[in-house]
This record gives sequence, C-alpha cells and structure tokens, in this order.
Amino acid sequence: MDILIEKHHRASPRDASQGLPQGSASAGAGARLRLKPLSTALIAAAFLVACGGGGGDGGTAAPDSGGTPTGGGGTPTGGGTPTGGGGTPTGGGGTPTGGGGTPTGGGGTPTGGGGTPTGGGTTGSGPAAVAGATLTMSCVDGATYQCSGGTVFRKDNGVGLTSSGVQVYGRSTSDLMVPNPTKTSASGFTLEDGNGVAEVRVAKNSATGAISSAAVLLSNLGLSWDGRTERPPIIETFRTAQSRTQLDSSGRLTFMGLPDPSDLVFYDFATRGTSGTQGNYANNAYFPRSGNPPRCDAGMAVCPTVESSGIQNQQGDWRAAGGSVPDWMSAARLHEDGDVHAGNGVPGPGGSVTILPGGSGVGVPFPGSKGYRHFSNWGFAHANLATWTTQDTVLIEEWANRGDEHNKNRRGMVAFGAVTDPAAVPTTGTATYSGIAYGWYGRGALEEPPVFRGSATVTVNFATRQAVITVANTNTFDAANTPLPATFTATTNVGAAGTNVANYMTGTVTSGTLSGGIGGRLFGPVVPAGDSGPGPAEIAGAFRMSGAAGTAVIGGFIARKR
Repeated sequence: MDILIEKHHRASPRDASQGLPQGSASAGAGARLRLKPLSTALIAAAFLVACGGGGGDGGTAAPDSGGTPTGGGGTPTGGGTPTGGGGTPTGGGGTPTGGGGTPTGGGGTPTGGGGTPTGGGTTGSGPAAVAGATLTMSCVDGATYQCSGGTVFRKDNGVGLTSSGVQVYGRSTSDLMVPNPTKTSASGFTLEDGNGVAEVRVAKNSATGAISSAAVLLSNLGLSWDGRTERPPIIETFRTAQSRTQLDSSGRLTFMGLPDPSDLVFYDFATRGTSGTQGNYANNAYFPRSGNPPRCDAGMAVCPTVESSGIQNQQGDWRAAGGSVPDWMSAARLHEDGDVHAGNGVPGPGGSVTILPGGSGVGVPFPGSKGYRHFSNWGFAHANLATWTTQDTVLIEEWANRGDEHNKNRRGMVAFGAVTDPAAVPTTGTATYSGIAYGWYGRGALEEPPVFRGSATVTVNFATRQAVITVANTNTFDAANTPLPATFTATTNVGAAGTNVANYMTGTVTSGTLSGGIGGRLFGPVVPAGDSGPGPAEIAGAFRMSGAAGTAVIGGFIARKR
C-alpha cells in the first residue's frame, strides 16, 4: 500500500505574550503560529508499508587526529532505475524523494561518464592502536543485530572511528546565511568537523538480508531548541504506531506507551515553561491517532495522517554468480520533536481542557510539524553502508523566545557491521574486492548536493599493510546519469598485525582539486575462496573531500572479496 505524504512546517514569529506557559481555553487567531508551507513546491514521497521495529553502545565523541558524509535516497518505484534527486528535499524540507533508490535488475557496476579515477592519496605510518578499546562488533539488542558502536574514539583524516565502523557527516548552509533565506526549510551542503555521533543498529535476517528493525541514534549535531543546550539525543526507529522510544539502563532500545496530552507531569511545559523537561518532547511517535485527526494548514494540498510507513527491503543480486548489488532497505519518518503542543495547557475552570498558546487543538498538529528523517542501508552478509538525513526545527519559539525559529539539516554516512576479529586478519598475501560507491557531491556551498553512485575496487596487501581503494564511474544516481568528478585512487595504511586496529585502514585522498580523508574496515570471517588470496569476506568505508568554491563530497564504499 502506497501512502503519499506531504510535509510542511510552521515557522512565523509570535508576540511575547505567547511565550507564557499558562494555557488558554481557546486559541485565537492572534495567539497561534500560522502553519506555513515549507515552499510553494509541495514535497511528496511514496512509502511502502513494510515491517517495522528497533539495537551497540552509548554515544560520545572524541578529538580529531586528522574530518565528514550523508544519507539519502528515496523510495524506488517499480523495479526500474530510480529517478529524482537523491534523497535531499528540494525547496522545502519535505520527505525525501527519488534518488538513493534500489539498484536495478542485475544492477552491475555503474558505467558512463564518471570516468577513470584521477588524483590519489598519500599516507604516512599505519594507524595507532586505540588504548583500552575492543574494536569488534557488540550489539546490546541481540544476536540478530549488526551495529556501528556509539562512541567515536577518534578521527583520522576527518573520518570517525567507532568499535565496528567508520563515519562522516555534513550540514546545511542556508541556515548560516544572514539573513536566512528560507527559515522553513534547510538547504546547501558543507563538510562538518564537529563532535557529532551517528550510531546505527539494524536487525538483519541472515538468510535473506531483510532488515526488520532499524535505529539511528544521533547526538551532538549542533541542534538546539532553546539556543542554550543541545537538543535531546535522537533515537529514530521509524515505527508505524504511537509509542515512545528510549534506551534502558543497558542501552537497549525500549518502546513504551505514549502519555496522554493531559498528563502535565510528563508534558511539563505548561507548568514549568522553558524549564520543562525537553527529553519528554523527543522521540515520541504521535501518529496515527484516532478521534483527533491531524490539523494541517489550509494551504497544504494533502494532510498526512501517518509519520512513517515503516521499512522497505529489496534483495540484491550478490548471492548469485557474477552479482555485485548489495541488499537495500529504506525508511523515512515525519517527526514532531520539540513541539510543546504534545501536552495541554493548565486545566481551566472545572478542569476544562485548555490549549497552549500557538496551538490549534489537543496534541501536536500534524505529522512532520518539526521535521523529517530518512535512512537507507546497502548491505552484504557482514558489511553495511548506511546513509542518514535529519531535518530539525531549531530555536523553537516556545523554548527559545528569540523570534528566530528555523530549520537545519544534517546528513551522514556510516560503514558498519560485523568487523573481522583483528587477530584473524592475515599477515601475508593479497585480496581484491569489488562493489559500489555512493555519496553526495556538492558543487557549491548553497547548492543541494546530488547523489552519486559509482564502482569501487579495493586491493589489500596484508604483508605491506596497505590498501589501494579506487572509486570510478561516479554518475548522478538518477535517470540523467550525469558524470560527476568524484573518482579517485587512494592508498591507505592498514593497522599493524597484532593490534586492535588490524581491521582498520586510513589515509588521505585527492581527486583533481578536491582533497580529504578516507577510512575503512574489514568485515566477516577470513575466506580462502575466490579469485584472490585469503582475506576477510567484505570491506566498507567512508570518505570526504572538499575544494574551492564550496565544493564538498561525502561518500562511502562497500565491496566483496573476489
């Protein structure tokens, strides 16, 4: 069943009186925010109803010893080639459309104008061991999960290293302009060198590769509701029913019932104002709801009734002889994080229901009143290459009282999974891997970056501890198949044998006038079969590059041993 979702935000100044925590019996025209469409072009996406659900460790960031990606892709239609822009909404923060779709048919290696790799990379000595860390996968949510780990131990060449992955991310640029040209949306792209952490957890069927549950945990992304503190960590699980998502004392995902809007002990903005508990207004799924239909702005052509249609899966062809396309999944959700209208105002005479200033009725107005999120995953048996995007409303007027409510987005890429035990990585011989590359190419700081896809080839020399990574044939991942100059060949250093980073590689990368860093991990057991020598079954990684005039690239690769 396809569900068409259109998303808008509200974002207009309020007068100072609307900052009061006390509710009123009714919300008059002068006491509410006008619901305004994010742009004149309505953004829509078709979501396929699929299975839904939710599993690594808590999240802290670490210093950079050397830099950043992003996610995208919409829902494929039919079985054909995906069309559209690659997961980044255009003109207005709607649900991602087109782009990062499912590979087509027998999918093979991309061909065309991306051309022969140019440039290269230089490396110094191999990466240092991470003191006291175990760089293998450990997922608290159970044996069916594959996860990245939630602590960035350090950054090498701009790429973050976690227990079982590597990651990069980027940010929007429209919100950096003075004045901000589009407060109701966020656009543009540049690399981000902050302390943000993206933790990914997926429950995967070992036989089919289908993902039944996915969670993206995001923190320290420079997003604030009140202009003083970082917003509560994001725990996104793309669930299709009302619920509240939290982590228990061991870090496991837990799902609980959603408090009623009348519960002012929980929804305490009505009684405490800006000192209210922000965490109670995050990671809640309010839709679908019965007896209280969504209340959309009159200018919205379609008023959504659900936040998410769950997870979609499509099996790749890599299990067949000659196949190279990974399994693919995608999920998206419209969210209301930070919307104080989740709770009522202080009861009126006789216990009558009141609505907080700026509200239009009981509960949050409609799905997506504060933003959207998207997640996609390319996977083999052991390795995954994930992309994520979040758009969030910041300086929310009720929390900040600044008259500057607007939107920001962040997008990133995470290579993660069942990394090879460092002690099992060979010390002799050479193994070759082939697969795909995927990412965003921003041709200017204020331009929305198109998604690209290309081919990836990696040769690892376990004796010299070097890996040569080649990304070629990088074209826009849409019907136009336009060449993009994101090709390169980079030589990276693999961690020394006998250390906990023996399954990790890092180096610099250049492509024409672009330069940056790349990191990767080895995944799965050591396998002897294939066209090359013994080696871990799979490899994946992430990279980032930047250049003149605001050009910025983030991407990743995933490949299997030949």
